Amino acid sequence: MMHPDERVARRQDLMRRSQADSQSIITIGKLSIRLDTRTVEVDGGRIQITGSEYQMLELLALRKGSCVTRGAFMNYLYRRTDMPQPKILDVFICRLRRKLSGPADVDKCIETIWGRGYLLNDRINGAEAPIWAHRPTVARSAGAWGG
Repeated sequence: MMHPDERVARRQDLMRRSQADSQSIITIGKLSIRLDTRTVEVDGGRIQITGSEYQMLELLALRKGSCVTRGAFMNYLYRRTDMPQPKILDVFICRLRRKLSGPADVDKCIETIWGRGYLLNDRINGAEAPIWAHRPTVARSAGAWGG
């Protein structure tokens, strides 16, 4: 039986392959992703990223505004063949954010949804991330900690 995230990833992959040339560019603020040539530009300048980083960014862009789970990333990247540890996704996202960072603040459009996955939004340029995108803090009572 196929996992729901895998079904979504496969459906998105089919949609991407069947898109017309007029829809082959996804633009989010100053970030442009060309699906036909598999290239990424920030503020008009081309950014060099690896194939895995591109695939992650592409999946995030195709599902913009929705949380992409680790399982969906793993299925999209590896198609169930020789899957590495899921922690590799954190490394890819970190590198991708570093490559997208700069004066355009494009790196801020990739949000971490703690315990779930990642989300791509178009609120760049200093916009505040939603409260649910941050790691929750643990409230400690003064009595338990001797305070």
